[in-house]
Amino acid sequence: MNTKELLLSVLMAGPATGYDIKKIMENEVSTLLDVSLSNLYPALNELAEEGLVTCLKVEQDNRPNKKVYELTEAGRATCLKALMSGDARHRLRSEFIFILSFAPFLPRWRVKELLDQRLEDTKEVLKDLDRREAGELQEGAKFCIGFGRAMMEAQRDYIVAHGAALLNASPEDVPVPIAAHA
Repeated sequence: MNTKELLLSVLMAGPATGYDIKKIMENEVSTLLDVSLSNLYPALNELAEEGLVTCLKVEQDNRPNKKVYELTEAGRATCLKALMSGDARHRLRSEFIFILSFAPFLPRWRVKELLDQRLEDTKEVLKDLDRREAGELQEGAKFCIGFGRAMMEAQRDYIVAHGAALLNASPEDVPVPIAAHA
């Protein structure tokens, strides 16, 4: 999905300020997708010009005015069309896995460091999923949280069950080559 389609999808939950949208993109959408927030406000303005969102300026006492964005029927239809036609492949892209594919060449301490960090990251993601699960959720969100939990628990369990074998296959220490002089 492109930035505009992501913004429309965030607004499916209801009206939101630009700040609220940015926080949702940073804290929720970015945990699932690579998102760029650099053109968030220009994209919201384009969506308003295209009639896909409305923008209501709200005056505030002793604070700058804020803009509240809301989907129009055309915006809702555009978002649903994007969700219906979007590529929904689940990709496995991980620097962690890539680096660990070189474990036979890495010192054992580095492999342990990577495994320990992944376990800690997994623990933090599971805590975040607990936090999200505590609120009132629609079925789609419940499914996604459960799916995410299953993936994180499987990662944790796999590392716990097989990490020692990977550590044992790694050399105790690896000499660092001296860079050749040009």
